[in-house]
Amino acid sequence: MQVNDQLRIDITLEVGTVKEEVTVAADVARVETESTQLGDVIDSKKMLALPLNGRSYIDLLGLQAGVAPATAGTIGGDRPVSGNSNAGNISVNGQRETANAFLVNGGDVSEGRNLGAGLVPNLDSVEEFRLITNSFDAEYGKFSGAVMNAITKSGTNGIHGDVFEFLRNDKLDATVFGFGLNPVKSELRRNQFGYAVGGPFWKDRLFWFTDYQGTRQVAAAETGSFQLPTALQRQGNFGPGTLTGAIDGPYWAQVLSQRLGYTVSNGESYWVAGCNTLADAQSGTCVFPGGVIPQKAWSPAAIGTLQYIPAPLDPVSGAYSNNSQRDTVTDNKIGERVDFNNRKTGNWSFYYQFDDSTVNSALPVLEEGGANEPTGFPSLTSSRAQQFVISDTKTLGPTAVNEARFSFFRTALHKDSPQGSVASLSSLGFVTGAGTLGIIPDGKPGYPQFLPPLTFRGFSVGFPALNTFQPDNTYMGSDGFSKVVGRHTLKFGGEFRYLQVNERNFANVNGGFSFNGTVTGNGIAPGTDFADYLLGAPVSQGGYTQAALQLLDSRTRYGGAYAQDSWKATPNLTLNLGVRWEVSQPWYDTQGKIQTFIPGQQSTLFPGSPKGLVFPGDPGVPKTLAPTRYNNFGPRLGLAYSPDFSDGVLVRFLAGQAKLAFARPTASTIRPSKI
Repeated sequence: MQVNDQLRIDITLEVGTVKEEVTVAADVARVETESTQLGDVIDSKKMLALPLNGRSYIDLLGLQAGVAPATAGTIGGDRPVSGNSNAGNISVNGQRETANAFLVNGGDVSEGRNLGAGLVPNLDSVEEFRLITNSFDAEYGKFSGAVMNAITKSGTNGIHGDVFEFLRNDKLDATVFGFGLNPVKSELRRNQFGYAVGGPFWKDRLFWFTDYQGTRQVAAAETGSFQLPTALQRQGNFGPGTLTGAIDGPYWAQVLSQRLGYTVSNGESYWVAGCNTLADAQSGTCVFPGGVIPQKAWSPAAIGTLQYIPAPLDPVSGAYSNNSQRDTVTDNKIGERVDFNNRKTGNWSFYYQFDDSTVNSALPVLEEGGANEPTGFPSLTSSRAQQFVISDTKTLGPTAVNEARFSFFRTALHKDSPQGSVASLSSLGFVTGAGTLGIIPDGKPGYPQFLPPLTFRGFSVGFPALNTFQPDNTYMGSDGFSKVVGRHTLKFGGEFRYLQVNERNFANVNGGFSFNGTVTGNGIAPGTDFADYLLGAPVSQGGYTQAALQLLDSRTRYGGAYAQDSWKATPNLTLNLGVRWEVSQPWYDTQGKIQTFIPGQQSTLFPGSPKGLVFPGDPGVPKTLAPTRYNNFGPRLGLAYSPDFSDGVLVRFLAGQAKLAFARPTASTIRPSKI
């Protein structure tokens, strides 16, 4: 039997002699003629035989019908599992990429923010993997997408196991001639090694199983090909026809006048045709004759930070590409399982999984959807995932079974912690400190100062804008009772989950600047964004961002109860009838650090806030902002019909199963703006 199977095997017994022998030479294809759930089971033999890049069964999801094989990018996708593995945020039957359930031995292992898989066991330890894509029975709820359940192996009366190592190395690869200006091979070395072994403590009663997998990877950090400022532009020479903008305020005119030593007027063009000499500039024809910005007009911050923008490989065109830097991944995962078979108390199972990973990114993404990162501002992302599951399966007579389960899952992520390139803001040329109009760092005491992120139209430099520490906890308890009564298979049960998502977000604590060329030019001409940078003129709206430390302590509770009846109306017709009741509490913050908008209402907690902006504790505003609903009932109705043809061919006809499911909201739906 496989996980969630509902099989019917018709056997005809005929009178024979004692000399007659029956030998089974191959497995017979099994057809579930009584279940209306859609999906498939992939066993250990199939998983180990497939060439999985990274040894994660999550990559097998795309083999199922109705599953989009890749993410559409509708979520951040910034919570990989086991270092840098795919977290499984994909769409199933058109549902959201956050609408899938990930279970290991029946325990929830969904990551708290993006709701992908937060833990993936060693592939050699997985006995089978079940994906239910649609029409699942009433015992499954909370998620409107798919249910993915991995069952790990248990020990037996004999000691069995294996040792493995998988290798990838660029020495075995062909040269990639299409990479930028340097037709060379990118470095890649990956070793995945480990074991999986199990056996008995006490024959027929107590068993053990242990497994380990280590991953060590070194890979080239490839920038791709893009444009950097040319050699002339790095000297301030943009030539005629580029700086077509004009001075847009008296204060800015005064600043440039002080830098240049001659009068600059409000509304004066940065360059116009015929303005080629210093005398032309001094007469007010244009600000920068010949389209050249002299260094004395440069911002002190530009002079101090230019060193962090690398020179292009081609000084004329500005073309740049680089694959000399390295990303490294270190991941260690270990699993321990103990099974105890007891007739009085039932069959007990204890499972613990530990996964610790460290990822060093040489070219981290500065921000979601950001531009290319040409130079080294490395970041460190460390994570740890742990799961504990205890379950008891008790047979109550010949027709009844009860299964109780409790699981605890914890992930702790510290994402994009800056590494190296630490420098005080003042040493980089920025005005800083209390009582000034400059940058006042907003990190915790002792938080390092470093180059603020600088974003241009085609590239960016600096550390990631967001540095996050996120520890999450998921508690889950469930109980299910099954009993066969005549032609009816009855199931009753329920579950309860308590989820904690805690975030400590450091967003641009040292500030961040954006340049798009709309100050000195039209925002389209090449190089105008760099000209804005040299002058210290970011975008007029949103050109500077900085955020205070953001503390989020999100909580939610979920409860569900179900009843299911699989009624075998006739030998070849099964009706699956069920109903599920669900209570899903909206997310709330333990300190009430969230808000909503009610037109016309004035907050009594914060009387100085704008009218309409209200907070938990204001009249009519619960701590969850939205009310908790207790009338969510999801019916299940399915029909499975298998005509019995005289030629022995068995055909399964699925009339379908009506299902009403309630999607789980994410913690990010209550997140206030980062910046």
